[in-house]
Amino acid sequence: MFQNKHIVQWVLYMTICTFVLTACKNEKVIEDKRKDTKTSESTALPCEQSYIDWNNSVARKNEKLYFAIEIKDFIDAYNYCYYQDYGKKYIQSLVTWYSYKQDFGRLKGDMCYEYTENKKILTLPTVAVYTIKHTKNIEAITVNFDDHSYTEKMYKKYEKLCFYCLKMLFPNMEKNKITSLYKKLNKKAYDHIFQTEKGFHSYNLPSDLYYRDGVGIYPYFAYGESVRMCIIPVDQKLIRSYRKKGVRLHRLDERKMSNYEI
Repeated sequence: MFQNKHIVQWVLYMTICTFVLTACKNEKVIEDKRKDTKTSESTALPCEQSYIDWNNSVARKNEKLYFAIEIKDFIDAYNYCYYQDYGKKYIQSLVTWYSYKQDFGRLKGDMCYEYTENKKILTLPTVAVYTIKHTKNIEAITVNFDDHSYTEKMYKKYEKLCFYCLKMLFPNMEKNKITSLYKKLNKKAYDHIFQTEKGFHSYNLPSDLYYRDGVGIYPYFAYGESVRMCIIPVDQKLIRSYRKKGVRLHRLDERKMSNYEI
């Protein structure tokens, strides 16, 4: 009887030990899977899509030009380019963006979605995307820099945003030409500062327009506002209109950047 009691206790003890060891092992497996998942998430491509066919996405409705793509397409395209150099994505999902309805000016009625890397740092450069009223189609994209709180560090971040937006638009353009282009654009923004009443949301036209394959890029800076690199859809009708109104036109060539007027 005494011996049987000890046997029962020993069996119970071994059962508990086996249960504890199995639980620990399972926990380790789960933890390893979590680590593997985190690793794969950080190293995997952020999107399946590589580049957008911007030219074929340009459409016109009710005299408004737009890109027939959604913000998610823009995010994926930007992150795909950024990933090639840094192995991670930069722009987070749309739920992390600010959003509001534009209630004045030429973009009145559009929804504006604005992304910043860190909402606690107000001087960080941002990316804004304007979508046409009652649609998810993109009318304009702007990269914005708060010049009134200028620091070299923040300006470098702004230039980086400009670089990857241009790379997203023109993936075959050489890096040195992309750099040259955004530097030209930003110099023109500072060379042609508009009065406050001719701010970005006014109907005032920019000093210059660079364009290729349905995409137009122009600099814009008005007193009291941010410096902007602006991206818009273009067609021959808009280009001719800009030319007649005195905007300097610059066609971007595959091999070189040259001035070209229609």
